[in-house]
Amino acid sequence: MFVGVARFELRLPGCTSLKEKRSALRGLTTMIRQKFTAAVAEVDHQDQHQRASVGVAVIAETQFHVKRVLHELERHVEDYPRTETIDVAVDIYSPE
Repeated sequence: MFVGVARFELRLPGCTSLKEKRSALRGLTTMIRQKFTAAVAEVDHQDQHQRASVGVAVIAETQFHVKRVLHELERHVEDYPRTETIDVAVDIYSPE
């Protein structure tokens, strides 16, 4: 079993309120949950209008599968229309 964890630092340039930010992030997190069957949550910058950190976790049997899913996930997040990706950090863990 392997666990992949990604943290996306995002900029939300069109958001002028926390309500707009939540709306933008809701679309992103829903897409991640549905397309990748991954756990996802906003993990930092909850009180800033134009900044967000989103954490994503993926579990799979092989390290190759985790890497492939996280790579595809990163591509989709970077292409998401209402956000700009500032930074991405990815880690893969194994219980051994």
